[in-house]
Amino acid sequence: MNRKETFNNTQTHTDMKPLSYSDAPTDWAVCLQDDCPLAQNCLRRTIGRMMPEGTLQHAIVLPAAREGDRCRLFAQAEPVQIAHGMSHLLDGLPSGLASTLRHRLYDIFGSKPQFYRFREGRYAISPEQQARVAALFTEYGITAKPQYDSTTEEFYFPHP
Repeated sequence: MNRKETFNNTQTHTDMKPLSYSDAPTDWAVCLQDDCPLAQNCLRRTIGRMMPEGTLQHAIVLPAAREGDRCRLFAQAEPVQIAHGMSHLLDGLPSGLASTLRHRLYDIFGSKPQFYRFREGRYAISPEQQARVAALFTEYGITAKPQYDSTTEEFYFPHP
């Protein structure tokens, strides 16, 4: 990513490098099923096609993941907005509300220590997690959108 733009103290990276096999986590299951109706739009299948010749071992998606025209492990082969860091997420909120939200955020991110790892930007915040944070804001009547330290457009490699 070469270009950065700043909006409301949030950095947005907009230039992407082309997708490559090395972008996927090494333990991420790829798909080798050419007959799948979702293969054209599936990131798992796209990465599977990029697997280097001579690869002897790799985690794969089994046919049992398919349910008719659906797949339980489908991952869209399009870049999505990934957030990084949320050091100012609760700024400006009354302390009691901020404390309540912080405890609810522990659940969204798995635990108190995990929440702080996400908050510091050590882990990427997935679109699903961003949606859960936005829903939490709405639930508590907060009209402002959650603010993250930065966002990037990138391919997302979800783990089941």
